Amino acid sequence: MSNVAEARLLSKWYGQVIGLNNFSIEVPKGITGIVGPNGAGKSTFFKLLTGNIKTNVGHLRVLGEEPWQNPSLLAKIGFCPDYDFLPPDLNGREYLRFVAGLHGMDSVRTATRVNDVLGIVSMVKDADRVMGGYSKGMRQRIKIAGALLHEPQLLLLDEPLTGTDPLIRKEMIDLVKDLNKVHGHDVIVSSHVLHEIERMTHQVALIYKGRSVASGDISEIRRLMSDHPHNIVLEGRGLVPLAQTLLTKPYTSSIELRPDRLGMYVRVDRPEEFFDSLPELVAGTGCELERVESLDDDLESVFRYLVG
Repeated sequence: MSNVAEARLLSKWYGQVIGLNNFSIEVPKGITGIVGPNGAGKSTFFKLLTGNIKTNVGHLRVLGEEPWQNPSLLAKIGFCPDYDFLPPDLNGREYLRFVAGLHGMDSVRTATRVNDVLGIVSMVKDADRVMGGYSKGMRQRIKIAGALLHEPQLLLLDEPLTGTDPLIRKEMIDLVKDLNKVHGHDVIVSSHVLHEIERMTHQVALIYKGRSVASGDISEIRRLMSDHPHNIVLEGRGLVPLAQTLLTKPYTSSIELRPDRLGMYVRVDRPEEFFDSLPELVAGTGCELERVESLDDDLESVFRYLVG
């Protein structure tokens, strides 16, 4: 089996609301990042993978099986949702024992696995504290520990970095990589921040408004981002000669000078070439730039461009 999950022309709707629309994706073994803005369909995709909801149209396979009404498949999947569900009065160890009971694990295996997963997620010293006093990072770690308890082949991590500070975020990224490289789990992890996923894996899929708009190696995704048109604002003095020079360049689509001639909007088709040549152009025309800012250097604009 080369792919851990495959979706073909998948659609899921809730009344008049579309969760996924003609969604197709192949998820290979290893770590795959699912990236999209809030409301793009990431959580709907995870609910379909775990069999919590049924597809309206299309085909879905997880580890070679249909997930809907397939409880035996759940024994191979560990799921860490994006929402917080931890009972505040239980400590971490008690919570993990409760989860083990839900999986039907006997007492001997439970004791061994609880200690194992606490070590994997670096929560041994805090395991006997009540979870109501846990930080956001600790809560994420114990949730992942619960998803690991039954030794699943596939781990689904829905927005595991949300709300964590930069230091905890780095530790969580390292943990996700170790879950695959050291412990052998295949991982599907979602986020609305591309650079966070990029630090975990080179295999990425972009989701926007329920559609898979691009997937593959991160270098291919970066190329798509670099190729999409950018609107750039420049402010300073002596901009007219710079505008005249930019109009001769093949990457320039249009230029709009402000009436005060102290600012202009430049639309370019190949932003990398524009930014590479800008220092030389500024020096050659003698202008004094005070501000250069891309108005489209974000995932939302990339998604709109790819969908369009």
